[in-house]
Amino acid sequence: MRKTTLLIIDDEKVLLENVAELLAGIADNIVTCDNPFKAIEVLKEGHVHCVICDIFMPGMNGVEVIKKTRELKNEVPFIFYTGHGNKDLMLEVAKYGALDFIDKPNMDGLEHAVVQGLKLGLEQGKQPPDVESDLKDYRKLLAKLGD
Repeated sequence: MRKTTLLIIDDEKVLLENVAELLAGIADNIVTCDNPFKAIEVLKEGHVHCVICDIFMPGMNGVEVIKKTRELKNEVPFIFYTGHGNKDLMLEVAKYGALDFIDKPNMDGLEHAVVQGLKLGLEQGKQPPDVESDLKDYRKLLAKLGD
């Protein structure tokens, strides 16, 4: 089974550590970023299966983070975990395909969402079968059998 990577983005370092510790048994690898710009660099590498992101951070908010991620053609599942949730923000991140929007400090809801997000991220990471290559191999085999 492939190993899962979870990215947690929040400017509150204590919260980052607490959430990472709580979810250590769920994800194989946890990357934390207290800076959204650093998080974008991690997302450019494309090896993340799920993201937990705060909304309000200095320099770049969570809406901008998911928007920039989608511009990179990266469809990694995003879970927004914030103490400042409102309907307008929920609608805004939903436009970019956010998986869930959870109010702090709902840790049970966060755990459940991360399990779902990692499963979805693993599914998205699977490569579709190379039908053209399989078809060529099949034709070669048929040609050999016909000789």
